[in-house]
Order: sequence, then C-alpha cells, then structure tokens
Amino acid sequence: MRRHHAAAALIRPAAESAMAAADDATDDGADLAGLVLALIGSRQSVMPKRLLAPGPDDAQLRQMVDAAACAPDHRGLRPWRLVRIADGQRAALADLFEACTRERDPAATPDDIARSREKALRAPVLLLAVLRGEPPDDDVPLVERAITLGAALMNLLLAAHGMGHGAMLTSGRAVRTPRFAQAFALAPGEQAVCFVSIGRAPAVAPRRARGAAADFLADWVPPAA
Repeated sequence: MRRHHAAAALIRPAAESAMAAADDATDDGADLAGLVLALIGSRQSVMPKRLLAPGPDDAQLRQMVDAAACAPDHRGLRPWRLVRIADGQRAALADLFEACTRERDPAATPDDIARSREKALRAPVLLLAVLRGEPPDDDVPLVERAITLGAALMNLLLAAHGMGHGAMLTSGRAVRTPRFAQAFALAPGEQAVCFVSIGRAPAVAPRRARGAAADFLADWVPPAA
C-alpha cells in the first residue's frame, strides 16, 4: 500500500471522498486508479481574477514543476520551460502589456489600457510557458514538442489541484508579439505559449459541461480497396 499512501498525500485536498471509498478497497491498483480519476474528474479552470493569496509556496511550486517534467518527451529534448514572474516584476509586466496594446491599437482607450495592465496583477503565482523548437530534430517536429508542453502543463494543473490550489492557462495577442519575445529574452526557435495562473480558489464554480467518451473516441475503418 506504499504507493497508495504516497499518491493520497499528494491529492488529499481534491479527492477526500475518493480516498474514503478507497480505504474500503482491497486492490491497491484499483485504489490508486480511483484516486487519480477522482483528481482528474474534479479539476476545473479557475479564472485568474478569482485566484486569491496565499498561492503555492516554493516547495509546492517545485513539486508542480517536477510533475510537469514527467510528461512524455520524445528523445528527451525538454522542449519547454517556465518563467516565473515574481511579485516585484508585475509592474514591469503591466508596462509590457500596455506597450503591446498601444503598439497593436494606437486608438486604445484608457479603459483598454487599464484592462491590459490589470492582467499582470492577477493571481499570487504567475508563470509563462515557453515552447522550444531547438535543437532541430526531424523525428520530433514542433507539433510533438507542443504536445509535450501541453502534457507538462496538464500535469502541473493536476498537481496544483491536488494540493488544493486553483489554476488556469491564459494567452492573448501580446505573447505573440516581437516586443514580448524581446522582453522575455526568448531564444531563436522559442515562442511564448501561455501564462499559468495559480492561487487559492475561494469557492467551487459550477462545472462546465464536458463531452462524453463517445464524442472523442471512434474506431478506424480502413478505406475500401
């Protein structure tokens, strides 16, 4: 049962009911599977403006990144990295958002500017996810590297959820601008993909409807000869 207790310690805040049921189970594999499925099924995104302090501490954040690093990674290229925007750098990020907004829309109103700046100040913990296209490898195209990043981010979100934190991925036009790439010193072949906001969720919002397995799964039918 050692595996079960290690997993339970990680996901206890998000899966207490599943754990209670698991305590009655006799099969360790089914026990662990129930905990994992409960964690995945109960996760939902929480908008950054709803995320409150305290966010994860440094030790928890390292655990989340460790979980992210467990994502499938063809040839071990590590095609992603995360950049933390500390509290002391949020004002600089707000300035960058404002500059990107003015560059994109010279007619931006004061309200437009205020909204763009406010996005930098949400959530106790803010990370930027960066996709790396270098070094080139014909067997690992960019789409595979993007899949690795996506899997890494999902692991991170699940780890955050298991620790009792809310989180959400957000993007926007600013992250795709040359000014933004320069400000974050992105190397050739790198691109900013999205922000990861993490913090305490004050309440559980109604869950958005999700598709059933049949909406995503079908059997292949070979073409007629």
